[in-house]
Amino acid sequence: MFSNYCRIAWRNLRRHSFYTILNVFGLSLGIACCLILFQFITYHLDFDTHHQKRDYLYRVVSDLHLDDGSIQYEKGAPLALAAAIHAEIPQVKNQAFLFCNYRDQSLTVTVPGQGGAHQLFTEHGNIAFADRHWFELFDYEWKTGDPGILEEPNTAVLTSKQAQKYFGHADPIGKTIRLDNKVDVKIAGVLKDYPASTDTKVDIFVSRATMKVFYAEMYPGIETEWGWINSSNSLYLLLPGHVSMAAVNRAITAVKQQHMGEMAKYYDFHLQPLKEMHFDARYGGTVSRSLLMTLGIVGLVILIIACVNFINLATAQNAVRAKEISTRKVLGSSVMGIFWQFMTETAFITLSATLLAILWVVLVLPLLNPWLGTGLAFHPLRDKLLATALLLLIILITLIAGMYPALMLSRFKPVALLKNTTGGAKHPWLRKGLIVFQNLVAQSLIICTLIIALQLNFLKNTDIGFVKDGVVMIPIPKQGKKDIGYLKSRLLQIPGVKDASFCFRPPASATFKAGSVKFDNREWENYTALSTLGDAHYLNTFGLHLLAGRNLVESDSVREFLVSEDMVRKLGFPDPAQVIGHHMVAGALNDHPGTIVGVVKDFHLHSLHSSIGPVVMATLSREYAYVGVKIGGAGAMKSIGQIKQLWESVYPDNIFEYHFLDDQIAEFYKKEDLLNKLITSAAVLAIVISCVGLLGLISLLTVQRTKEIGIRKVIGASVMNIILLFSNDFLKLIGLALVLATAIAWVTMNNWLQAFAYRISIPWWIFLLAGVGNVVLALATIAYHALKVAMMNPVKSLRAE
Repeated sequence: MFSNYCRIAWRNLRRHSFYTILNVFGLSLGIACCLILFQFITYHLDFDTHHQKRDYLYRVVSDLHLDDGSIQYEKGAPLALAAAIHAEIPQVKNQAFLFCNYRDQSLTVTVPGQGGAHQLFTEHGNIAFADRHWFELFDYEWKTGDPGILEEPNTAVLTSKQAQKYFGHADPIGKTIRLDNKVDVKIAGVLKDYPASTDTKVDIFVSRATMKVFYAEMYPGIETEWGWINSSNSLYLLLPGHVSMAAVNRAITAVKQQHMGEMAKYYDFHLQPLKEMHFDARYGGTVSRSLLMTLGIVGLVILIIACVNFINLATAQNAVRAKEISTRKVLGSSVMGIFWQFMTETAFITLSATLLAILWVVLVLPLLNPWLGTGLAFHPLRDKLLATALLLLIILITLIAGMYPALMLSRFKPVALLKNTTGGAKHPWLRKGLIVFQNLVAQSLIICTLIIALQLNFLKNTDIGFVKDGVVMIPIPKQGKKDIGYLKSRLLQIPGVKDASFCFRPPASATFKAGSVKFDNREWENYTALSTLGDAHYLNTFGLHLLAGRNLVESDSVREFLVSEDMVRKLGFPDPAQVIGHHMVAGALNDHPGTIVGVVKDFHLHSLHSSIGPVVMATLSREYAYVGVKIGGAGAMKSIGQIKQLWESVYPDNIFEYHFLDDQIAEFYKKEDLLNKLITSAAVLAIVISCVGLLGLISLLTVQRTKEIGIRKVIGASVMNIILLFSNDFLKLIGLALVLATAIAWVTMNNWLQAFAYRISIPWWIFLLAGVGNVVLALATIAYHALKVAMMNPVKSLRAE
């Protein structure tokens, strides 16, 4: 029986090959979209799930509460808190402190070679200082060595890929590498490579004892100061199963109050579950759970759109299949027999679409991975979860797409089928409702795409208070700061270099210093000021505007301050000139005192997600980590080549690197860029699938109404009348979809825009553009078949039946 169903299904699908191809193509796009989104979602949900103690692991994060009601979020915690927890909170079973090098700053690793030669490697954010406690909390497989070796100074552990990178296939144990031309460490262990789905991407673990030598300038302050918080400090706690997160949070609050006194009210240290790290953007999370949920819904909706195409085409084929069904019923076929016949045809189409979808995914995934910043792999035969999802998807599609048409057609009476040559559906509202649903989704996605693109363009191109174009940021070695005077003078001699400034970071950066200030004889202010460090060329290099007073005088220490307009307002002065000459102490700069000598126009030290805040600027050469070089003219790359030659002659033991400041600022909006790419892709797919369905539907309707069209032409209808006849009903449905899509998209996007301190106002023309675009696409899809039938000879039209 089943083989008979298959033979008949194959015969019917071949007979109606045009509609079969449309169904297979439309379904394949929907299935491919679902598979890619499934891979994307499971990729992110899998982060750090390989650790056995993950349900009991927490990271301590910091919230800085300001008196204006705003909160600054930081994923780091002070080392002083780690010591206090160890000594005063016995509920904590174990803890580990990890100190990583900044991801936005390079660190040079020197690997000795044969004959006195050596190789240089640049690492970004994958070197960390840790001890055995880290490996007691987190799961790593050891190829050689054990966690105890990190209790000794000047020892390090490498991952397998890092060991191969430095030493090839040779045994790395006992060999020495040099970190940033400062400290030699001996390789004492090798780890197996960790899974790609982890947020702690560390390939070189250096013993905590070595940190005191490598970062000697930070001691002893880093161990004793509770305000020493940055994204490099990560404190993790392991709690027993019977101890709740809330109980430990209360204990931490009590410890904080005891050690920080009056300053405690500004700091909130609390636990963040390990399983939430990847999804909380406030503390450096990559993607939010709400975005993953939204993408899951979008994928499901696009799949439903593809199934809607099948249902519409199947029900519209009533006229074509009516005599076949009635004949089979007269010859004795049962209702269930016809039902299973249609379900078999649906299964054939679904399986064919699935195979085509797999081909789409295999071809597209290598292009999507760099575009989305992921490492997705598609192995349905090896990935049990993916194989199960694919099987369930095939069953679900077969049921959704095939159930209603099969039930509807199998239950028709033979006499009614033989009499009703038009095969008109009893429930035309269903088909119309499905068309409205398709266009509602497509238009909603189009509107959302346009609004996201406008906001992203606004974020990237709005005035941020300084010049970001044509500025190249070059990291400088810590041990090379004594050469900055010579390097600057030589840089300014290079043609195309307009100016150069040594600084801690550029005006806008993910890494910054923050702390309160003390103005004249007043107490410490009840807000936090951000601090940036740069030499006397900082203002000109980055295009900052001086409003009052003068620029900073070159100095090796903090002696003078420039403050921003917002700082002047916070201090209570209406005129910027009134603060000139007053004394101030900057908490973010180790309580250095100095004199305010100038006021600069407000600029954004953060992304546009947050408002402009008060800023303090000073000189402090030992903290400089970059040189910003302002270049101009057509020969920018030639200038960079000359800068490289100079830099390598000054720092032969380091690798030259650079990046453009505008690229760095664009990284602030990486999440929005990712969202824009995903929603745009979904919108394009939804439009294509809808047009494919509309093409098939109009084709069937023209076949069904061929005789009617012939009669209309005989009694005087024009070609335009015929085209409008076909277009009118569809345009009404598209118009209704636009009204609904406008309301849904406006509410959704207005809520999304609330996350930005600086945002666009949603323009009215977005909705008009989306509607006109969708109408044009629909008319273009309808036009071919409508025009073809309208131009047909009426005699042929009347003979068609």
